[in-house]
Amino acid sequence: MKIGELLGRGNTADVYRWGRTEVVKILHQREHSEHEAKKEARNAEAVQSLGLKTPAFGGLVEIEGKTCLIYERIDGPTMLSRIERTESSVVHYARMMAQLQFDIHQAEVPFDPSLKRELSHQIQSAAVLNEAEKQAVLSKVKSLPEGKKLCHYDFHPGNIILSPNGPVVIDWINAMVGNEAADVARTSMMLRSHAVPRDTPDWLLERVLRKLFHDEYRKEYMLLSGMGWKAVDEWMAPALAARISEVQNLERNEIVHCLREILKNE
Repeated sequence: MKIGELLGRGNTADVYRWGRTEVVKILHQREHSEHEAKKEARNAEAVQSLGLKTPAFGGLVEIEGKTCLIYERIDGPTMLSRIERTESSVVHYARMMAQLQFDIHQAEVPFDPSLKRELSHQIQSAAVLNEAEKQAVLSKVKSLPEGKKLCHYDFHPGNIILSPNGPVVIDWINAMVGNEAADVARTSMMLRSHAVPRDTPDWLLERVLRKLFHDEYRKEYMLLSGMGWKAVDEWMAPALAARISEVQNLERNEIVHCLREILKNE
């Protein structure tokens, strides 16, 4: 089948139209495409089995030497692009996002915890950290509660499609099972970052509106869950350390600086 028009472009993959009702996700890096695609396929099948609002997984296909993923096509804009440059719009979607994440965390997960193990592996791989810093963060991970909640671990407005049938959460490649506070910490970290994605909407360029989105998201999630913000802050150092190998340049420098400030004050 012939690849159709480009529908979306991300940091790790591009998404194209595939036939009449599906899309194909093509990862950027050829050398890791098979491993990463199979990992995402396992996650997609597991998440789909839980009955969550997510695109149906249609299998793997090889295109020009890359292993690619087929998904049901979900029509609609992302939440990121739908948010308007007004306080009322920012507050509305921030609360909606918190509700969606809270709903994900209510899923009954029949899988073994994996989040702490995966985070530890990513922290060990953070080449810019010295051994003392790695050990400090790894010790923190070890001391934190395990948990058995489904964690998307890349939950942000760009991974939510506002379809005619309601919001649909996409891009489950990082999904893990663990403590929900870790998932909230990851989202909070990304929302508070100074880094912005490609083709950034106007509202995201205004620091005041970005802070408002983060604060309303945090307040709504805390209200729904009854969780204290301290429980989330405990996961911030591991979240930052695990993020280092995913980013480059100024964003990496910002993350390393934030992590070292946390470690210095502990």
